Order: sequence, then C-alpha cells, then structure tokens
Amino acid sequence: MIKKILTTFLLINFFCVSSNCAMAKKVKPLSQLERREVETRFYDTSDSAKVMKAAINTLQDSGFVIQEIEPELGYLRARKIYKHRYINKGRLSKQSFLLALFTAYAVFSYGTTAYYMVDPTRQISNEIHQKTVVVDSNVNVENFGKNKTKVRFVLVQKVLLNADGYSYVKSAPTRILRVYDPKVYQEFFKQLDKSIFYEGI
Repeated sequence: MIKKILTTFLLINFFCVSSNCAMAKKVKPLSQLERREVETRFYDTSDSAKVMKAAINTLQDSGFVIQEIEPELGYLRARKIYKHRYINKGRLSKQSFLLALFTAYAVFSYGTTAYYMVDPTRQISNEIHQKTVVVDSNVNVENFGKNKTKVRFVLVQKVLLNADGYSYVKSAPTRILRVYDPKVYQEFFKQLDKSIFYEGI
C-alpha cells in the first residue's frame, strides 16, 4: 500500500515538472531599437533642469532613494529595495520531485538514507520565502534639438537569493534582469508627465 502511494506521488510530481516545461511561454525579445523606444520620451521644452527635477520627484514618489546626481551630464541614479515572493516554478517542481524520490528511498531503506532529503528541503524552503529585490534606475536627461528634452529611463532588477533553508541573504548568486516590460515604463512616464505639469513646464 505504501509503495503504491509513493509511486502515485512520484508520478504526480513528474507530470507537474513536465507540464511546467510545456507551458513555459516563449516571449519574443525586443530589438535594441524597440527597447530604446520603450525607454525614451521627448518633451516639448528646452528646460532640461526642470525636467531633471521632475524626474527626481517622480522616482522619490515611487519609493526610490536617490544615489547619485550629475547635473552637468544630465545623469541620475536611484535605487529601490523591497521584499517579494519570487518563486521559480520549475526549480520548485524539480526539488519537490527530488524530495519525493528521496523520501521513497528513505522509506525503502528504513531511514538510513534520510539525509538525502535535507538538501531539497532547504531548496524548497528557499523558494517559498520572500526574497530581497533591488531595483536600480538610471535616468538620462538631455537637450534634443532647439526646443526639446529627451529622457531615457532604464531599470535593472536584481533578485538576491536566500541562503537555502535560512532567512539571511547570500551575497551570491543573484538573479539580474534588465526590465523591458513596456507597462513599467509607461507608468513611469505617466507619473513624470504629471510631475512636469506640476513644475509648470
């Protein structure tokens, strides 16, 4: 009876892993030109200093902390840190499968191989815990032509992995992701538009 239950459990985990692989969506990557279009907005003003001030206010209102400002270069860097439950379903399914496999092995070996269960247990614990997310933003503000100002906004997201089975953060490895979601940039520029309006530009 126990053998039948364990076999069924293993099969379920196997099909979960298979379905996760099959359901993974293939997202067409943006070209370099498309990325620049998403990240860039032009404003009908030559007052780049006020646009820079509006960008600073927009980032601060969004929870970013200003790290560096270079007014002469029109460069601004800011950072936001928060906690988020980021779960890699493929990794979680894989570790669940291994845990089920090692559990079955431990049962059939009368517990002598139970230590094999420790690593996947820690891996699973790591996946379900909240992780520290660091978002770095880089903003370039410069005059474009006679009466326009160009703003380019770039986001880089870093997900710090918890040490497996513990709550403290590993210094490495990290998951680094350049953010290309158009909705994120649309929201930033929407808020920047409002800030520029309040600045009276």
